[in-house]
Formats: sequence, C-alpha cells, structure tokens
Amino acid sequence: MNESLEYAKALIEKAEHLVSRGEEELKKGVSIPYSNVISWCQRAIELSGKAIFKIMGLDFPKEHQLLFEKKKKAKEEKRGDIEPVKKLLQKVQEEFPGYLRLDKAILRVIFLTYFWYNFHTIATYGVNDISPDEFFHREDAELALKHAKDCLSDVNRLLYSKKGEGDVLQRN
Repeated sequence: MNESLEYAKALIEKAEHLVSRGEEELKKGVSIPYSNVISWCQRAIELSGKAIFKIMGLDFPKEHQLLFEKKKKAKEEKRGDIEPVKKLLQKVQEEFPGYLRLDKAILRVIFLTYFWYNFHTIATYGVNDISPDEFFHREDAELALKHAKDCLSDVNRLLYSKKGEGDVLQRN
C-alpha cells in the first residue's frame, strides 16, 4: 500500500477509535456528558473527510472544516478555501468516471464535516460560562454517532475500491 493510503488508513483507524469511545459512553446510560460523544464524533467525521483526500493522493486542508462555498468576507476566505474540495471532487470524477453515487457519498461526508464543525466549539468549551453538557441531549449524541458511522462506511468503501479490494457501488 502506498504512503497516502497508509496515512488514510491511520486516519480511519483513529476515527473508528473515537466512534468506539462514543458508543461505549452511550452504553453507560443516562447521566453521561453527551458533549464528549459529540466532540469525538465531530473529530471522527473530520478525520473521515480528510482520509478521503489522502485516499485520492491529495493533501487535505489543515482546518476543522471542509468547505463547499466561499465565505463572504475576504478576511474569512483566508481561513476556509474551497479549492481543495473542488480538486478532490475533480480527482474522484477522473478516477471513478460515472460513479455518481460515489460523488454523492463524498459530498455527504464533506457536508457532515461542515455541519458538525459548527458544534465543535460548543461541545468542547460551552458558551458564556455555560457548560457544554447543558446544550446537548442523548438524541444529539446518537445523531452524531450515526453520522460518524455513515462517514466511516463511505470512506472505507472508497479505500477498499482504491486498493482494488471492493466495488465503489456496494453499500454496507
């Protein structure tokens, strides 16, 4: 396996570990810090998105968020660049032409990094002296866990397809 695929596999394994921690925490019961589960799942989703870049032989942005759209202000554009995502999608379309389902799966992973990024700071630090645990409930943690598992499933399918060990169109 080449270095990019090895790196991607390491990111995936790290994400899987975070998801396992989230699952174990949810099994404990009612009075757990759901913000921890959300924070772990957000990181797992982010790592899944970045693993896609490595699978495709590209460098990923060194930010928590992967963007579809340009930010409005010039100052903000420096923080979030859509070019890496555009390059990624172009490379996927070149290597897997006609696999619209794959494009959608990758777009979904990127969308979920974008979505869960918005909860990262609150889940980690809270807001205005209010603990992060005051904001989140079990249903929120369960949704984060579901999304993280979906991302891992899609990125693993891409990895196995890239290695020639599976079919991109197969769904778990």
